[in-house]
Amino acid sequence: MIAGSGAGVSARIKISKSTYYTVFVSLLLLSFLLIGLFKNTTAISMVYYPDYPSETQLLLRRIKGHRTTQRLSNPCPDTSNTTRCKPNGNVVFIKTYKTGSTTLRNILNRYGLANNLSFILNSAQPVGHVFKSLKSFPISRLLPPIGVRDGDYRHYKYNMSNVHMRPSLEDLHNLMNPNSVYITILRHPVDQWLSYFQYFHKDDAMRNFFGGNDTNLDPVRTFLNLPAKFMKFKSNARNYQFRDLLEVDTQREDVDYVRERIDKFAELFDLVLLTEYFDESLVLLKRLLGWSFDDVLYLKMREQPQRLRADDEARKQLLEHNRADNMLYSYFYEVLQANIAAYGPSFQDDLNYFRDHLNRTLSECVGASKVVDVAGDHQNIRYDIRQQSSPFCKKFVSYGSSGDVFRRQSNQSGNTGR
Repeated sequence: MIAGSGAGVSARIKISKSTYYTVFVSLLLLSFLLIGLFKNTTAISMVYYPDYPSETQLLLRRIKGHRTTQRLSNPCPDTSNTTRCKPNGNVVFIKTYKTGSTTLRNILNRYGLANNLSFILNSAQPVGHVFKSLKSFPISRLLPPIGVRDGDYRHYKYNMSNVHMRPSLEDLHNLMNPNSVYITILRHPVDQWLSYFQYFHKDDAMRNFFGGNDTNLDPVRTFLNLPAKFMKFKSNARNYQFRDLLEVDTQREDVDYVRERIDKFAELFDLVLLTEYFDESLVLLKRLLGWSFDDVLYLKMREQPQRLRADDEARKQLLEHNRADNMLYSYFYEVLQANIAAYGPSFQDDLNYFRDHLNRTLSECVGASKVVDVAGDHQNIRYDIRQQSSPFCKKFVSYGSSGDVFRRQSNQSGNTGR
């Protein structure tokens, strides 16, 4: 029996060696295959990009070209005890279109209202947007900070900027408090493009101009297949996010120029939030500013009831069409992942706590939803406040915080503030 057992073991060993050899050869062949597949790509990174079809993921990797060394500053290392940190209410938010930026602006508005902070606001615009560059915007048209007399420009120093404007950095630095934190938010380039295209009714323009009575016309496909005489319109409808961050708008998207600007953005921004990782981004923002979890709770502000969609082939074409946005997003995706890693092992616990806290708040404060017309001709989903809600819920479920900030600062100019 002992001899028989030994023979069985020997047989198994022979089979095992053969199996190992087969696996080794298979892996070797697979390696050569992968080398051939990727030999024309640069800076291959095996990170995960959300919702990217595999073919567009390869395109993204080819044009990215370099990685980041930026890291999140960390004034508040002990996230369980933010009372040891002095919260920073000085924030420059370079606002981008159709990225969740209004939701982020609402968070900043709520904090500014609670702490009597002053905002850069256009006195002639109902919610304060500047739109153009501050370099060409007269300072006399800004609302003075709280407690500062109108026209006392030497004392025009602000805590927050969160309106649409062309970011003239020198002018911003001069108007903001010296320890201001600079942030912005980006969204997957295809989803941002689709949202922008829909929100500003470019999809309806495609249907009306080319479709006539054809309600089944695909506006995205129609745009992508526009004939040559519409090339000026087509070339202008691209890279919205990259252009939002430039002081002077341009349609340039050559790789060297885009990389140069991305490097400048990496130096400027203390944090770039991503829409697809909004919760994760807010946990990082909370630490960066030394705020509490209550301070970064949010309700979606500009949620569209029916999103414009595109099939996989159209998404691939749109990713190529928005090449500069693609490079910008993929770069700061890696920055975000580096920031999460640098946060330490408590990140997942903090993220879970924040999400649980947010869900409890939504359950306690938010009632039924409805579709409403806003800003004249846009449809958004909005939520009612639950009856007998707390004072916090009344501030949380509010769609008028930008107007509240504007009216309060208008009324308190020249009064004593802090």
